[in-house]
Amino acid sequence: MDTEDPRVARTRAAVLGTAADLVVEGGPGALTVDAVVARSGVAKSTIYRHWPTRDDLVRDVFRFGAPTPVTPPAALGFEAAMRLFLHDLVGQLSDPKWARMMPALLALKAYEPAMSAVDEEMDAMQRRVSEELFARGQAEGLFGAELDHQQAIALLVGPLVFALITGEAELTTGLADAALTQFMAGLRHRTA
Repeated sequence: MDTEDPRVARTRAAVLGTAADLVVEGGPGALTVDAVVARSGVAKSTIYRHWPTRDDLVRDVFRFGAPTPVTPPAALGFEAAMRLFLHDLVGQLSDPKWARMMPALLALKAYEPAMSAVDEEMDAMQRRVSEELFARGQAEGLFGAELDHQQAIALLVGPLVFALITGEAELTTGLADAALTQFMAGLRHRTA
């Protein structure tokens, strides 16, 4: 069994937490190894042992803070499982650090190609969970194989991301429920 030394785990958590704070406070440009050393007290040599370059550290900071979608229990039907998925996503997106890190990730992705790997990993995790959920809906006869899963998840998650980025709507489970209600109404209308 692969277990990490608790001291190493604490050091990694301290460095990543400090680095995340720096990104939140000053954007990606504020994240330097020297700033992490100064604030965390972790030796520069230790940081470079775990993250050979600043880019490696930046990528891990976003991986550390990114929401991790959960797969709802198999016993739940599509609508209940999707509601649980969306509510969990609201909770994760509501984390103040992630809310402030997400715009930085979007900006970095535009001019640092290496950051697109983090975005692709996040997309792959979300896709894995959403594909499993859409398989439930298809098995329940709510829609057929022709349903564009990427477009469907955009319709469901889009309002949450919009609320997070713009602040124009409050990011709540009520917003998630409204998105799901509208999506389900659209499905029922298509089959009627």
